[in-house]
Amino acid sequence: MTNSDLWLKANANTPLLDAVHECNLEDVASMSALRKLWSVDEITIAASLLDARKRAIGKLDNANSIVSDSIGVQQATSTQIAKHKAKRFSTNEPVFDLCCGIGADLQELPSQTVGVDNNQLRCTMANFNTGKETICKDVLLMDIPSNALIHIDPSRRNETKRLHSLDSMQPSIESILAITSKVHGGCIKVSPSVNLEDLESFSVPLELEYIEERGRVVQCAIWFGSLAQNAEAVTATSMTLGKSVSGVPDFSTFTKNFAGWIMEPNSALERSGLHCNVAQELGALELAPNLGLFCIKEQRNSEWFQQFEILDTTPLRIEKVKDALAKFKCTQVEVKTRGKTINPNQWQNTLSSKSFGELLTVFALRLGKKRVAIITRRLARL
Repeated sequence: MTNSDLWLKANANTPLLDAVHECNLEDVASMSALRKLWSVDEITIAASLLDARKRAIGKLDNANSIVSDSIGVQQATSTQIAKHKAKRFSTNEPVFDLCCGIGADLQELPSQTVGVDNNQLRCTMANFNTGKETICKDVLLMDIPSNALIHIDPSRRNETKRLHSLDSMQPSIESILAITSKVHGGCIKVSPSVNLEDLESFSVPLELEYIEERGRVVQCAIWFGSLAQNAEAVTATSMTLGKSVSGVPDFSTFTKNFAGWIMEPNSALERSGLHCNVAQELGALELAPNLGLFCIKEQRNSEWFQQFEILDTTPLRIEKVKDALAKFKCTQVEVKTRGKTINPNQWQNTLSSKSFGELLTVFALRLGKKRVAIITRRLARL
């Protein structure tokens, strides 16, 4: 029996899954009781399957029924992002999901999409999870039609950690470029650390999309060929807001006056560089070059920015900040910083020794040669 068969057999064995769910596997007596009914391999796979389903809750719509291990879930695109990306693949042409993993993207891609992976267990998992055709093969040996669209999720891990650079991907970036040059268009899932200037070797139209989910930029999609809807531009997408904005990043204008409101951009907007564009449209000025925080005199409604009413400013010394907070009868604060100016957790613990008064936000910043603390009140969105 192959490893894939063992996984499918364990998945179909409801009594085994129920027993492992109820059992403490670190307890010798409990494990011995399980061993009387099932093999170590069956028990191990069942435990891994249950752990993966637990980790998938809130990330994958089919969390309670997937066949996967924890690594497969960790590497998988969330259902929300997979649905968002799949909207661009509205076609009757052939579609291939290369390096398909457990099938999270494959699930949302068009019905004719074929999943490809060089790992037979991953192909089995993707086939079970999506009901779509999968092929176990090296993606570099695939004969892909020139009119096809592809989605590819190269591996970015070694045995110990996640890797972020294009040079660390498997297949290599050179091999991926060879594939992209032969097809109509598609999407390459990469680390959000990738920049447009890293892609100078691409000979096809490109668009970078930085995608935020639950406050973090979790993925960058390189759209190329026919699917690069905003060629030579970048796109910021917030799954939290359900919105996207595209353009060419612009430069900021600056202010040294702390009055009105501080504006903190959505993480995808900032990562894309489009925070300067949107801030300028609102009339907001950046507090310092490349700081990513803006100041505006009058409150403006923008879903792309969290706004904080400025209450006071002090030199960046903790005793000065304590004195300023005392005026507001506040000992509950969140501390934010940029560029590792201070340790925000340390400051937050020191300043929040007791709990009374409204929650205020302290920005600890280095602005040129000045180190300042700006005390603010977080505002609900208009």
